[in-house]
Amino acid sequence: MADKNPLASAASGWFALCDVDRLGERAIYHTELAGYELVVWRAEDGAINVWENRCPHRGVRLSMGHHRGDALQCQYHGWQFGSDDGACRFVPAHPDAAPPAVAVKTWPVEVRHGFVWTCIAYTDETPPPFTPIDELDGEADFDSQIRLRTVALDVSSDAVQRALADYCFDHAAFDPWTTTECVAFDAGPRAVVVEQLDDARQRVVFLVQPAREGRTYLHGVALGVSAGNASERIAVQRHHQQRLNALRDALEWQAEPPLSSETAMSQTALGIPPALLKNAQPVFLQSAVSRPVSPARTLTPGVADSATATEVEDHAFTVHLSRSKKTLTVAADASLLQTLRDHHVDVPTSCEQGVCGTCRTRVLDGVPLHRDDFLTPHERAAGDCMLVCVSRAAGAALTLDL
Repeated sequence: MADKNPLASAASGWFALCDVDRLGERAIYHTELAGYELVVWRAEDGAINVWENRCPHRGVRLSMGHHRGDALQCQYHGWQFGSDDGACRFVPAHPDAAPPAVAVKTWPVEVRHGFVWTCIAYTDETPPPFTPIDELDGEADFDSQIRLRTVALDVSSDAVQRALADYCFDHAAFDPWTTTECVAFDAGPRAVVVEQLDDARQRVVFLVQPAREGRTYLHGVALGVSAGNASERIAVQRHHQQRLNALRDALEWQAEPPLSSETAMSQTALGIPPALLKNAQPVFLQSAVSRPVSPARTLTPGVADSATATEVEDHAFTVHLSRSKKTLTVAADASLLQTLRDHHVDVPTSCEQGVCGTCRTRVLDGVPLHRDDFLTPHERAAGDCMLVCVSRAAGAALTLDL
């Protein structure tokens, strides 16, 4: 079960994580919910598991590991964790010994409407009952459902859900430049139904997944069309993909300079809400106006991601050690870990590649430049810890709890 998390306070109820079809043979699916990293997988007996995406041994992401039929195996030391209860069942380094009494944190699972669902439930709580979505319920309707491609939006889930109130589409003509009138209504806490006014059978159900702060995954199911007709299925999927791309671009670019009236008119014809177009610069089709080149990215305290870090030229910096009462200089061509060792400061390490998390160290002051593959986006944003084996300082100095 999940631990207490301030981001989870607004994420109650059940949330769709992925289409069941994403869990093909030996597939391992990595996702997020309210700041928690999760791994979703199906065992060979058909049981679907939703786990915390972290090995309890050294913290490496299990989504980077191997599917062993009825267990997941961590890629780092090979520990295997069995389906259902997540208990450790085998340690390669000690094949004849009983496995340690540790287990992966497991999450509640429901498989409904063709999706895998979970909810945030703490160890002292019983998961709430699952409330079916009427529009997706019933075997008879399943043959007329078309799954849309999941869209990731770098914007809050509340903003996405508000924007869906003005979503519109046209299952009759599939014309990207015109739309029919549509109406939206809530089908659940994080479910929105949009239907055409001139034909209520033509509708789409959106399931909103709040991944983390400023990041949302949007799942969709189109109804009222012939799912057995391959050409029509492709047309429906393409039609909604164009609109969802436009919605994403409008939301993500609403802080950009205002558009010219000519460009705004062409975008309004695609059915994008005028409120989103005021300061937006979306890209709809290949013939649309190209997105302008973004200015060079700058470092924000505690938010430097791995991609940004690789573009930043290494520079010398000072590191203050609060417990050792030492001040060291880390040269531009030296690692922080090696500098600590050169001055006889002991830090536990293992992989020394930013994967295992063994050298995780508290940051008391300064901004770390993260270059690891271990910390979650939420942990990076907090800026209060770093992996000293690969990460550095974004500024002139750091103060570490060493």
